[in-house]
Amino acid sequence: MKQGLFIAVLCAMMVFCGSAEAQKLKLVKKHPSIGEQWSTRFGLTGKNKPEGFYYRLREEVRVPNLMRSETTSNMQLIISEETSFGAFGLFRSPMSEDLSSFILSLQNKEGKIVNEYDLCKITDEYGLEVQDIRYEDGRFYFNMACPTYSDQYHRKCSRLYCFDVQSSSIVWKTDYLTSNDIIVLNEGYIICSYGFTSEKDFIYLLDKKTGVVTCRMSLDKKADYVEVKDGRLYVIDAGQNVYVYEIE
Repeated sequence: MKQGLFIAVLCAMMVFCGSAEAQKLKLVKKHPSIGEQWSTRFGLTGKNKPEGFYYRLREEVRVPNLMRSETTSNMQLIISEETSFGAFGLFRSPMSEDLSSFILSLQNKEGKIVNEYDLCKITDEYGLEVQDIRYEDGRFYFNMACPTYSDQYHRKCSRLYCFDVQSSSIVWKTDYLTSNDIIVLNEGYIICSYGFTSEKDFIYLLDKKTGVVTCRMSLDKKADYVEVKDGRLYVIDAGQNVYVYEIE
């Protein structure tokens, strides 16, 4: 009995110590209603959202001439990047369609299609939209976000997913209402946010391996842009408030 109690206490201590080592955010300063000069004032590049800070999703086509299949022939290429294996492209169906579909296309260095994945099918999420997707070390991180108020989806939207290419499977997924808008990969962690008009707004740190939330900080309004610079996280919300966090 005593031995069982000792093991239980030891396990609890290990869990506590593990969580204590998790990366956290510490608010250094909040600059209220800075206005549109915030990008130059803080020296931010806009690299995480090159099409414009105030859009709800990222559009960035770095590799414009990707091969198209019969499936993607009439779809819009919204994100593409070079990778160690060649390149990937995210295609979406026309905005005029009632239900958007999103196809992830993997292409080798010769420009040939290696594989395609229907992200709506593998997540079983329909009627939502991929607002950002990032690739690193054999894994894709992407969200299935509410395109409007979450109540219209019974608050079952805006998860973040980790997809492993080698196993062609979902490794982990977060709770709902965790990620809309852009995603930023930062060493062992993922920075994402959730918010919408008249809903609660947050910035999150997630463990990249597990998807576990290690830190959540509230915002006055939805985050429009995030960027890490010199070890600090800058968050600009829809009210043009600038939050500066130390990443501890």
